[in-house]
Amino acid sequence: MPDIDPQIFSISRPSLGGYKAFVQRDMIVETYRSAAGQMISRGSLHRISINRTAHGKYAYRFGSGAFRKVERPPFTLGFQPAATVLEVDGDAADYISIFQSPALYSSIGGSRFDPEHWDSDALSATTDPTTLQVALSLAFAAEKTGRDDPLLMQHLGMALACCVVKLLGAKPEVGDRPLTSDNLRRVIDYIENLLGKSDLSVEELAGVAHMSPFHFSREFKRAAGMAPHRFVLERRIERARLYLADGKETLANIAYATGFSSQAHFSSVFRRLMGATPKEYQRSVRL
Repeated sequence: MPDIDPQIFSISRPSLGGYKAFVQRDMIVETYRSAAGQMISRGSLHRISINRTAHGKYAYRFGSGAFRKVERPPFTLGFQPAATVLEVDGDAADYISIFQSPALYSSIGGSRFDPEHWDSDALSATTDPTTLQVALSLAFAAEKTGRDDPLLMQHLGMALACCVVKLLGAKPEVGDRPLTSDNLRRVIDYIENLLGKSDLSVEELAGVAHMSPFHFSREFKRAAGMAPHRFVLERRIERARLYLADGKETLANIAYATGFSSQAHFSSVFRRLMGATPKEYQRSVRL
């Protein structure tokens, strides 16, 4: 289990089994089985928890309030607002925990999303299929260490935040400023110049367009016909095809030059998108 900076999030909990985690700027994804016992947590990030198995016993309280015993069937989503102390006493269960930046939720829900002042009943809900699928996708990536894609994880994180805002009853704010053709070209040029940067993020691209990440992602997809993550991935593969056709670089160097975390990751994505391994493609080009 990695050490979470206590200045970001402080948490004490029972022993955890099968622990896996993905740690990224402004987002942590954990999967584990928690033993029975008490948890106390507080931090500067929102925490979204989904129990994948039912609790027979579950009681909680926010701040100094009284403990409340509640039913917690499988796939119940709990939301712990940043800077709010949460105490839980429950039996064992399998969990997905996702820590995310309050700024992301503010960019999506705006002033209507104010969980710090909501009644505790409003901070829990049964997950709908879309929210659950996004959360499971994040958990799967966290469990498959070495196969994650930071840009994809950030994109999934934004999708989860949008789902959670809707699930808890707040409608996402509608941005009133479209992505102009000049801004789209500026973003695309930025991507082309930094394809080798493995941690190229949606937040970074949104900054180029002077938009919030959520609004940028929606406008980029409308303007370009695909999500930012997919666009960057396809441009990386297209650049890799040029390197392969040229035949002067090793696969490891090509992977590094096009922003993939490893040669294995590059080969896996290339085969999925092109229907052939990089070596097979290179041989076909030369023939």
